[in-house]
Amino acid sequence: MAGEVEFIMQRFRDYYRRCPPPPPERFGRREFGFMFFDRNFVQRHLGFARKSDLHDFLRDRVPSHCYYSTAYYKDPAAERMEDKTWLGADLIFDLDADHIRGAEGLSYTDMLALVKREMARLLDDFILGDLGFDERHLKVTFSGGRGYHAHISDPRLLMLRSHERREIVDYITGTDLSMEWLMPERTSAEKRYGSTGIVQSFATRMLPPAGSGGWKGKLRSRLPELLDEMEAVGPQGARARYPALAGEKEELVLALYQDLFDGPPGRRGRDRMLQKGNLADVREKLVPMLVRLIDQELRPRISGQVDEPVTSDIKRLIRMPSSLHGKTGLRVVKMTRDELDSFDPLRDAIPSTLGDGPVRLMMAKRVDVRLQGERYCLEGEVEVPERAALFLLCRREATLP
Repeated sequence: MAGEVEFIMQRFRDYYRRCPPPPPERFGRREFGFMFFDRNFVQRHLGFARKSDLHDFLRDRVPSHCYYSTAYYKDPAAERMEDKTWLGADLIFDLDADHIRGAEGLSYTDMLALVKREMARLLDDFILGDLGFDERHLKVTFSGGRGYHAHISDPRLLMLRSHERREIVDYITGTDLSMEWLMPERTSAEKRYGSTGIVQSFATRMLPPAGSGGWKGKLRSRLPELLDEMEAVGPQGARARYPALAGEKEELVLALYQDLFDGPPGRRGRDRMLQKGNLADVREKLVPMLVRLIDQELRPRISGQVDEPVTSDIKRLIRMPSSLHGKTGLRVVKMTRDELDSFDPLRDAIPSTLGDGPVRLMMAKRVDVRLQGERYCLEGEVEVPERAALFLLCRREATLP
């Protein structure tokens, strides 16, 4: 791979010479770390007093990966962590394909699209939504590889310790979320008309009130979607599709379906449940099965997906915006929440320093990818523009002949 490494390093060096990345905020208080193409170690515990020192390092050393600390230190270049004197840290959320349900087996293009959708949902539902963080303190970055980061630099959060940051993750992921709290049991009274005038009390599970916030609101708003899905697949399909029903007797699942879906529209158990806000129209012996189904199916759909160790680590190194990713050749791109919607990594993260000059490659496997609007279906020995060559060589999908 000597020729390939030389090719990649030349393009990286040219990029850092022509497009030196702007240093992160308060960069004099940050620790920096780097990995390299031509050596097998991580160099960290570095600090830079001037922007030019950082730019000289990038141009001269040509790192494959560039990181800086989410933390601020009094002495970021101290070799021992205890000697750095921690002064606080940004709050970081890392969403990578490894953390996304359904990402396995997808093409690189489809995987990037899925992770982007999940990042948008994480931002809208939790970071800017339930948690109410101010967008002025938010910075979103494409990692250059397989995911996105959200940086929160609100001064009020800087001194949060690891366990407090972990509690934020627990809220987003729904860890230890209690169904007894989401759908509490309540005792109601039902009047029996007739000669006796008996009033009978019974217990039922309550749905979160319409208009609730947080997790209660999310469950209430997403429940009709699950009920519609259940009705569409039918009782046999439900037993195959939902693990919560897989081990249940067929007659019990059929009984649940009768309680939920038999009858004219507006008077079915499903409709009355949503109208009244409780499960009173479901037979008592079937309620635990329905609650378990809601828990196992809705909780994962509602929850955000995030890498907990990254958020809870108050001394974490994170990728530096505008640096290049050594496994793709793509830029680490900083953006706002609104810019995320139209962002396309395979269009917008390709270094502008790369040209259209032809490069001959030998493909290691068949590749079908779209870069900057141009589709490449490649196999065997091919000739591609420089911008595509760097991407394919960094991903080790090709070699130089």
